Amino acid sequence: MLNNTIFDNKELYSFSIVGSFFALWLSAQISPSIESNIAYIMILTVGILHGSNDIMLVNHTLRSNLNISRFAIFITYVSMVALVAILFYFIPFFALSIFVIFSSYHFGEQHFISKSKANNYLLYLYYASYGMLIFSMIFFSNPDEVIIIVNEITNVFISVDFIQNLFYSSLGLTILLSYVMHSKSLITFKIFEELILLVLLYVIFNIASLIAGFAIYFIIWHSIPSLKDQIIELHNEFNKENLLLYLKNSALYWLISIISLFLLYFLISDDKLFISLFFSFLAAITFPHVIVMFNLFRKKL
Repeated sequence: MLNNTIFDNKELYSFSIVGSFFALWLSAQISPSIESNIAYIMILTVGILHGSNDIMLVNHTLRSNLNISRFAIFITYVSMVALVAILFYFIPFFALSIFVIFSSYHFGEQHFISKSKANNYLLYLYYASYGMLIFSMIFFSNPDEVIIIVNEITNVFISVDFIQNLFYSSLGLTILLSYVMHSKSLITFKIFEELILLVLLYVIFNIASLIAGFAIYFIIWHSIPSLKDQIIELHNEFNKENLLLYLKNSALYWLISIISLFLLYFLISDDKLFISLFFSFLAAITFPHVIVMFNLFRKKL
């Protein structure tokens, strides 16, 4: 039936594991150019789509408590995107650093929010540490590509040693905080499952290209679970009917994002430079999304 639930949490986890192994197998079968094109398509569709309903989420969470118009929310949201774009233009290294920190927190929050049992500031540090571990594994597996992209975006040269230190420090901090979270019962998770996932992701990041490795995590382990959480928040149940409604409501904002990116691509006409601008574009639309989801998840603890 149309309104049957699509995935429960256990089924979604199984789907993510199978999807990761399939992506790993596919990455070994196709050429790097095809792999990159598929990665871009997935990011441009599912990836950007999962943040295209932010304004509706803000309307849902704020307008019931505050007398704020839909137009005011829209202007505030667009202004935040524009501000981030300006920061990337004038102080790119600072903007990129903040983007990685914000995104790290957001990745960790999405991964552990359903397993968190209390509202504690240590949770925020743990979310950021886990997300930074994911980012640093991607960087550690593709250091040459990362160094080039960071240099093109910020005109700052980072060393391989910097990337290695980031990986080892985030790994150590995550291990330490995992023990603290578990001992204080702030989060309940199966240690073996989490270790297997990290090993799987590390293998994927080492086999796939930078953009493909990022896309696999971003789509399978972040965007799809986030879509599920958002649909449940907006429509109470994750089923086919509500998924179609979500897609309908987010179509306009998604289309605006895609058109803006394609205009940027045709104006640049430089594939290498476009990769850098592509990540800058993702950063610009990520900042307000992180804030929206933080506000949403905070009410659940």
